[in-house]
Amino acid sequence: MLWHTVTYLAAGLVASRLLDYAWAFEQPVIRDYMKGFDASAVGLGPWFQPIRGLIFGVVLLPIRGVLAAQPRGWLWLWGLLVGIGILGTPAAAPASIEGVIYSRLPLWYHLFGLPEMGVQTLAFSVLLHRSLRPQDAATKPRWLQRLVSAGVGASFAFIGYAVVSIAFAFAVGEGFRTEGALTLRTQGLFIAPLLLLSALVYLGKAGTRPLDRWPVVAALAWSTNVVAILVWQVWVMGEPGVVYALLAPLLPAAITAFLGRPAG
Repeated sequence: MLWHTVTYLAAGLVASRLLDYAWAFEQPVIRDYMKGFDASAVGLGPWFQPIRGLIFGVVLLPIRGVLAAQPRGWLWLWGLLVGIGILGTPAAAPASIEGVIYSRLPLWYHLFGLPEMGVQTLAFSVLLHRSLRPQDAATKPRWLQRLVSAGVGASFAFIGYAVVSIAFAFAVGEGFRTEGALTLRTQGLFIAPLLLLSALVYLGKAGTRPLDRWPVVAALAWSTNVVAILVWQVWVMGEPGVVYALLAPLLPAAITAFLGRPAG
């Protein structure tokens, strides 16, 4: 979940700027296939990535031992993702063989998304493989193991933000803003909450008092995230969304409190 979410967001932000996705999505035929770059679904897309990462984890779990045992397991995994997930997917998706045959999408568009998908899946494969290697894990210092665990825990907690944010978007209807949904101005709202949740999970697993008690972690996770969201809304967006700021951190705070319990 952690490696997929991080590599997806990084590759997506860079590629959308370098390749000008907003322009591409408005081209003939493409605009009938893809939603506009400022559509609400596009803005909600990043929230689904921890869920996609969880699906990948469940699917890859039975073969984790095989991947970990191979020095070039990352290459095996990347080949699997590219071969089945991109080129050979059963759906008539862009960049796939079925898409080239059965869709009306122009050939340039099938090639258009390959750089982002190739780089993202490669980075994901390398990072995941390194985290699976038993000899690599054994040589990591204790603090680094806790740090990675904290990042994974925060990714789980981010599912809480995804659920609450999507529910909130549908609840307010027309009040949900879609313009600039993938900009740093919008997505930056969650940088500080993610770092705060990671820190609380890290300190909780280290047995730091009083963060070894879940009510304390839950209260701190909720209150600090509320403040972080409000500060960003006022400072960057120009207006506070008090209701959202109070409700959005509730589920992430509960998940953080559960995951931040001391190891052992």
